[in-house]
Amino acid sequence: MKSLKPLCNFENIEYKIEKIINTSNWKSLIQKFKKAEHIYVIGNGGNWAVATHAAVDLARLTNKKVFSLDSTCYVTSIANDAGYENVFSKWLNLYADKKKNSLLISFSATGTSKNIVNAINWSKKRSNFDNFLLTAQHKHNKNLKTKVINLGLKYFHSAELLVFMLFYEMVYQLGYKCPSIMGEVNRRKRKKNN
Repeated sequence: MKSLKPLCNFENIEYKIEKIINTSNWKSLIQKFKKAEHIYVIGNGGNWAVATHAAVDLARLTNKKVFSLDSTCYVTSIANDAGYENVFSKWLNLYADKKKNSLLISFSATGTSKNIVNAINWSKKRSNFDNFLLTAQHKHNKNLKTKVINLGLKYFHSAELLVFMLFYEMVYQLGYKCPSIMGEVNRRKRKKNN
């Protein structure tokens, strides 16, 4: 039987992790994450799914307060009333604690999504916010004042997977660990027996 080869190009994303985590902006992101009291994670489409999942796992695994906009009711309400380009900035304006040292982590494959840019610009006007943009193909935008982590990728699917992988790398770099599958199975058994 003939062996199959992958048809989907994943752009060797596993090799990009080492390059990215050795950049000054990645190291700065880790330091800002450690200092932040509240972390907000945003993205569109597949990056939205990554953002919401990452927020849950980062909060659960690091004991940090990490938030993501995952209410479709809120998104559609704000999109209808104020435009989709303002969804994240309106959410931040309503929910962000103005007194807490905060961090905004944004994902945009193109780096040009208006709702992401508006949220970054909103955060730049706050003295208690730092922000970072993870993007697949960054082209310098003089109007966008943020630290950029350029993934250097061509495809959306590769960018979404790499960002997801980087979040788990972040867990380890922050001094925490992800649970193993068998470790969780055993934990549940012990809990059931107690």
